[in-house]
Amino acid sequence: MSSTAPSRVRAASTLLLVLAAIPVAAMVFEVLRAPRLHFLDYWSVFGRITEEDGSLYPRGVLTYQNEHPMFLPGLLFWLEAKLLGGYNQALGLFDVVVAGVTVFLLNRLLPRELGEVRRAALTAAFSFLLFSTSGLHNFAFGFSGTGWLSANLAAVGAIVLAVRGKHISSIVVGLAGCACYGTAFALWPALAVINWLRRQHVRWTVAPLVVCAVVVTVWALTYGPKDSIDKGNLLGIDSYLSTVAATLGQLWSTNADVAAGTGMVTALLLAGFGWLALRRRLATVENHPQTPWVGVAVYAVGAATMISVARAGAGLTPTDTGRYASIPALALCSVLALVVISWPVLSTLKVVGLGLALGLTTYTVGSAQAANVRSQFGSQPLLAIAMRTGADAVVTEFRAKPDALPAVKGIGAYPFNDDFGLGCDGPELGGRIDLSTVPELPGLPGDDGDAGFVETAVRGDAVIDGWALIGGERPDCVLVTDRNGVIKGGGIVGVPRPDLVTVLGVPESRSGWRAVAGPDLDGGVVVVSGKDGLHRIAAGIDGKPR
Repeated sequence: MSSTAPSRVRAASTLLLVLAAIPVAAMVFEVLRAPRLHFLDYWSVFGRITEEDGSLYPRGVLTYQNEHPMFLPGLLFWLEAKLLGGYNQALGLFDVVVAGVTVFLLNRLLPRELGEVRRAALTAAFSFLLFSTSGLHNFAFGFSGTGWLSANLAAVGAIVLAVRGKHISSIVVGLAGCACYGTAFALWPALAVINWLRRQHVRWTVAPLVVCAVVVTVWALTYGPKDSIDKGNLLGIDSYLSTVAATLGQLWSTNADVAAGTGMVTALLLAGFGWLALRRRLATVENHPQTPWVGVAVYAVGAATMISVARAGAGLTPTDTGRYASIPALALCSVLALVVISWPVLSTLKVVGLGLALGLTTYTVGSAQAANVRSQFGSQPLLAIAMRTGADAVVTEFRAKPDALPAVKGIGAYPFNDDFGLGCDGPELGGRIDLSTVPELPGLPGDDGDAGFVETAVRGDAVIDGWALIGGERPDCVLVTDRNGVIKGGGIVGVPRPDLVTVLGVPESRSGWRAVAGPDLDGGVVVVSGKDGLHRIAAGIDGKPR
């Protein structure tokens, strides 16, 4: 062997591992530019686990969220709010670490016999799959990934421990996963299959199944009756098969039929490898390097089935949200690893090409799901202002929980801390503006490019919409004051208004703004800020300029 061969191997492996870091770095960037304020179900969980004075309510921690045991994530929510201030990005970065550790553990399941370059190529593919743009939901909405991704990490970690013969530790880690999210229930059959294929003592095949029976029984007896979300549609076997397949194929398409087709291919490949594993077991072949990956496949298919039964019953499709993307990602990781391990005759170059093609293709296809997630960022600053001003109707409209706000305020988390601001470089809630010194914008743009219009009534506890131009450019910020100039609210600027480009012929397509004020607003006035100072948009009760 040439003396340069080892150095070439190291260089190729290093390059592939650097490539594996790219989707991780990209996801960190996405998390950091996500809004500070948490999204969606975070508020119902946080309000349940926290007293109004900010102290922990243990009984709330041990309460199910949409029938899922999010016990450890709920505790993490409280700790993060208590210690770090309650920021969406903090949980998002935690999720990046969790997914990164999962990629590392998947690497540990690869046999050394594959060689350094092949292992690095597969690791790069795993990284692109688990940090796929389809799964941005679980990172940008940090609360979501703390459940889904932590359960996956526990499942993969338990499989690693089982393969190394640490069965008690494997069960303990599996139980921790079940305290993160219900999809971890699918781990127990996976552990039983792994231990049976490896011809471990019969107790280690039976034990996971016993634990599974106990966990499911306790769950069934304690989660309590829930309102049915059954749409009443008649379902057949095809309905469930199609939904399971669509879940497994989600990374390939947001179209349910296309996803079902690609998912079925994934399922058939995994079934084929499962059959090969069974034949080896009957032929007394022990500790085959495929065995751990059969376990990963059993977990992924089991979790996908659990998700799909609930989605099909509700008349929903899994491709309409990216929160499930980590499950098909694990399924594809297992397919790729099983293919490469099963055909050692594949050249290193072919393995590198196959891994990168799979990873990059699914990463690119996920752009549509990622765009859907990013489209929800813009309204969060407005929701933060609604929370801070007590505009509960707007809070509810934006799918948050007003009942959780006393607990958020009690613990001093965002937006009830010093990091909250209206973004106007000075004026804040409770401040005062001398309205007599603030010029009014005309209703139509003149030669100076100034104009503004309020399109809804200026009243408290409601979203106020309109547009403004200052010198032909969008404003820097928007405020809402009462008739005396006391600042009662604010909002967001840069809202797309391409219609104004057509109707008024202005050059700025993002001149829209949205604002909200507290319910005690009296005689509301909208004020916008530009490069030459503040400008008022005079409005009557009907929202039309006077």
